[in-house]
Amino acid sequence: MELVPTGMNIILLEAGGKSKAGPSQGLYQGSLNDPVRHLPLDQARYRQLGGTTSLWGGRCIPFDSLDFDQRDWVSHSGWPFPQKALDDYYRRAHRYCECGDYDYHVTTALPGAPSSMVPGFEDGDVNTSCIERWSPPTQFGKVYRPVLAAADNLRVLLHAPAVELHSSLDGARIESVEVATFGGRRFHVRARTVLLAGGGLETTRLLLVSRRRHPQGIGNHSDWLGRGYMSHIHGVIASATLTAGQEVMFGYEADPQGVFCRRRIAFSEEAQRRHRLLNLYMLLDRPLVGDPEHGDAVLSAAFLLKRLLGGRQQEQLGKGKYALYWRHIKNVLMGSPQALSVLPKFGRKRLLQRRRIPSLLLRSRSNSYYLYFQSEQVPDRNNRVTLDEARDAFGMPRLRLDFHVTEQDRESVLRAHELIDQELRRQNCGYLTYLGSDVSRLMHDVKAVLGHHIGTTRMSADPSQGVVDEQCRVHGMANLFVASSSMFPTSSHANPTLTIVAMALRLADHLKVTHLSIARV
Repeated sequence: MELVPTGMNIILLEAGGKSKAGPSQGLYQGSLNDPVRHLPLDQARYRQLGGTTSLWGGRCIPFDSLDFDQRDWVSHSGWPFPQKALDDYYRRAHRYCECGDYDYHVTTALPGAPSSMVPGFEDGDVNTSCIERWSPPTQFGKVYRPVLAAADNLRVLLHAPAVELHSSLDGARIESVEVATFGGRRFHVRARTVLLAGGGLETTRLLLVSRRRHPQGIGNHSDWLGRGYMSHIHGVIASATLTAGQEVMFGYEADPQGVFCRRRIAFSEEAQRRHRLLNLYMLLDRPLVGDPEHGDAVLSAAFLLKRLLGGRQQEQLGKGKYALYWRHIKNVLMGSPQALSVLPKFGRKRLLQRRRIPSLLLRSRSNSYYLYFQSEQVPDRNNRVTLDEARDAFGMPRLRLDFHVTEQDRESVLRAHELIDQELRRQNCGYLTYLGSDVSRLMHDVKAVLGHHIGTTRMSADPSQGVVDEQCRVHGMANLFVASSSMFPTSSHANPTLTIVAMALRLADHLKVTHLSIARV
């Protein structure tokens, strides 16, 4: 959409359909070493026009300034440019994502609202006055399809998976992109510039399988291609009991434009440096829906409804599922007036409005909340994707993912919990209680966040330290660019979608300049 006004002729190859993936979804299947801590590779991402925004929840958070710095306690950290270089692109990304103003501070984003999440709590090492924003969520394929359809210089080819990149004889540029169809056809697309926007896994697979001129894969000159894979680790290992007598600001609030916002707990840059923390954020959250011990009719009704509509998910509950169902049914029967008063209102906000409320949150009568965390991972070279022996319907090798949570990942999260507990107690605002006596075991069970596939074509100014340069161009390739979270050198604590859009806008501006220069010559 950014390049259409330039008059360039553009072909968009979409592996799926207009609104469904069809048989193309099966091409995502692969193997992984740890199916307990990471979802199967064909889940939490989707092939259709607009890609995985069709599954996106809508959470929008920019990366912090520290995320772009070289941190001596985070190996392979540092971006080739500072965070301020993305500020304007973040503002423009907000318009595409429909998430309101580029403002993440309570005092300015939510005028008139209490400045602190917890009454009496003052920001310092631990901050509670920052927010996350929520897109409606915007399904790009649906919302922006009319723009694509109206463009005379843009052609969209559906059900057109790219299966190989063909390099020139000297291996320095892409001559064509080979496309296969489920109808048995194969054809080549030739273009002045080729841009890969297939996500953190599929972009890398296409580079790895293109070995005619590059035996180790295009962009693998540094042996970084596929390495440094990151997601975010998340979970709940503690609850926070708050002693404030006033109302705790933990739920969703609307800004003046009606955009849903939610407060989060974060650490100052100084605290991260002093305590050598990985970046993370936390939220005050509701009890776990599936645990009937919460005794809440609304949560039990939500659990039963989800299981009723969940199909095969019911099988995962095992032999005790009927006893579990009965305990939830008892909660509903004991508190049916509460469920009847809350669920219809939530249903309207969730199902009948385009800007939907992101989730069901209930205020705690005891002022005790689960403390949800989401943390970055270090870019470990041993976390990587490689080609498997198994092949897909087009003969392409499938991916294998080796995913690990490092000891540094775990220790950072534990230290963050200790610091929050200390700060709550110091300010007489509350305390943490861990959900088990063996805290290290609780951390051992944390998992990767859904579809956050990051780092496998990492960006670096030095070609020996990555795959793409600061302009997102594959090192050593004159006309091949990447627009994906695969190029992020580090993952921050933030969900990647907003930064993916910001980086795509930055790349679009670069292409506008370079293509116009070529045209003038």
